[in-house]
Formats: sequence, structure tokens, C-alpha cells
Amino acid sequence: MGQSAGFRLRIEPLKAAHVTNYPQGGEHQAMLPPSTLQTLLVQNWVSGLGGLIRSPLTTRTLRVLTLLETASSQQDQLLALALLRPGNRRSTCWQLDLLQVRTPERFSRSQALQLLIQGAMKDPVAQSPSWLVRCDPLDRITLDVLRESGFQPLLQRRIWRAPETSSAPSEQPSLACPEGIQWMPVSRSNVKPLLSLEQSSISPQHRQIIDRQWIDLLDRRQGSLVLMAGVDREPVAIAGLLNRPWGLDASRYEFVRAPAWDARISAAFSAILQRWGMRGRPLELLVNEDDHSMQGELERLGWTSGGSELLLGRSLWRRVSQREPAGLRSLETMLGHLQPQHPPLPTPTLAPRR
Repeated sequence: MGQSAGFRLRIEPLKAAHVTNYPQGGEHQAMLPPSTLQTLLVQNWVSGLGGLIRSPLTTRTLRVLTLLETASSQQDQLLALALLRPGNRRSTCWQLDLLQVRTPERFSRSQALQLLIQGAMKDPVAQSPSWLVRCDPLDRITLDVLRESGFQPLLQRRIWRAPETSSAPSEQPSLACPEGIQWMPVSRSNVKPLLSLEQSSISPQHRQIIDRQWIDLLDRRQGSLVLMAGVDREPVAIAGLLNRPWGLDASRYEFVRAPAWDARISAAFSAILQRWGMRGRPLELLVNEDDHSMQGELERLGWTSGGSELLLGRSLWRRVSQREPAGLRSLETMLGHLQPQHPPLPTPTLAPRR
């Protein structure tokens, strides 16, 4: 809790009073409609059951915290919201999204952000050892506060938006995937190859923080697709379009692929985009900033870049390298008995002195 000349900052879960007093209009407002706030209020109540009941329902709902600026002579002012969502079924990793409503009057923005981030990581419902947060890479204030709070950059992704369809679906020629590959909904039969594909596309530190298992991909498989090769023989996943809801952004997909570019991805991607365009589905696609091949493909198809987002992580897990397998001793331990830095003591002898 921060204090300054009769004013103070405090954090508390979203309540009905916050929805009633939510400001309408304003320069820095997050512009959330009342219906969205009411939905968040219900989800916050359901998420509170997560400490008692672990179920797919409680791991899909949002936990909402509010940052308030209070004074004895004034009404509480809502400054920001923190949206918390479990990243896996075991709730060992949580996603954090920060929404600013208005600028503090008596505190700096960095002070307010730091208090809100610390309050989120200490939330009794979350109680998570690992956290993920997204941030605009050009927002230096938020980046500095996140680094001071122990977050480290994991991945930078470029945001791409689909072009508007200019012709009727019946006028568009039908596109098909190349022979031998096929887009398939994520299911139990292909989720494990998809998990291996995703893990090969991120760093070991990133894998450790998200602590994702195949059941977590199944829990959020709605709308997700995997591009499988060798469907009739040994199936291999070569690319994936994964549904990645974050905060209030529901229509987000992330493109993942193996480290080596497969030329068949171009035709397969064009085919699936045409299918989505016919259904009128609004798309926002996340692509690794270093994936120049895929970004060139999107430019060729008429997609537009909407900026970038930086993914940062923080974890309290012990590093795997710090755990020694049972029955094995380190080299330093074995050499320590030899003590080469000490000269050997003279061996006593029974020969008579001269």
C-alpha cells in the first residue's frame, strides 16, 4: 500500500461498487463497456473458487484486481485493472494483463504499476511460482517496472491483422493443401506432436516458466489447428495455429513451427486463411519477430503489421541444473578429497637418525 500526504493506493478484488462507479470517458480510460465489467465481475467470483475447486471452469476464468487511489475527503478513484488467468490446468503459471483506466493524481505511474504487479503476484487465489506478462516494447516505464519486479524478456512477437475480403466467397477459387499434409483440429491423436513442436520453438527458460503439458493444449483447443504431414504414415506436426486468449483479447492466434522452414507451409497457410475469410472470422495473428519467412508470407498475402508485443516471464522454480541426479556426485566433490592445492605431508620413517 502506497501513501502520500493523505492519499494512498490500495488493491482489492473487483466488486460491484467498482462496476457502478466505473468512469465513463477520459483520456487514459481502458474504455470497457458496462457489460464487459459485469462479465468480469462474474468471472472474478468464479475464479475465487479455484482455491477450493480445481476444474477446467476455474482455470479458464479471469481473476480481476483493482488499483484504487483513495483519500479521506474524496471518492475512491479507479486507476487500473489487473487481469489474471491460469496458464495451465495445475495453475503453476499465471498470465498477467494490465489495463490503465486513468493517471494517478498524487503518485507516479511507475509507483502505481509496481504496487499493482506486486499485489497480483501476492494474490491468495493465484499463489503461482511463475508469471507471464505482455508489454509494448516501446513502453519504457512499464518495462523498467517489470524488470525491477524480476521479469525477464522471453519472446517478442509481431502482431498481424488479416486483410478485409473484397470479393464474395463464391467468386474466390478454392485452395487446397499440398498432397500429404492436412490441417486438423487439435485432438488427443495429435496433441503430443503439437506440444513437441511448440517446445522446440521456444527457449528452455520459456518452457520451464509455462510448465505446459499436452492436457493444457487440449483444454484450450477450441479453434486451434495443427498442420500434420504424413497423415497416412507416421504423422509429424510441421506447424500450428494455436488459440491464445489473453486478457480481454479473445480472437488471437499464435503461429508456431519447427526451426527449419518447410516450403509446404505457404500453400497450406493460404488455404486455411481462405477458409477463415469465408467464415468472416476476425483474426489477429502472433508471429515470432525472428520468423522472417512467415512474415514475408503474410506480407505477400496482404496482411498488415499492427506493432509488436514483448512477452516477459518470472519464475521461482529451482533451475534444473541445480538438482543433481541421485547416485551421482559432482566432479568438484570427487576431486576435493585429493586436495591438490595442499602439498603432501612427509612420510614418517623408523630409520635411526644420523
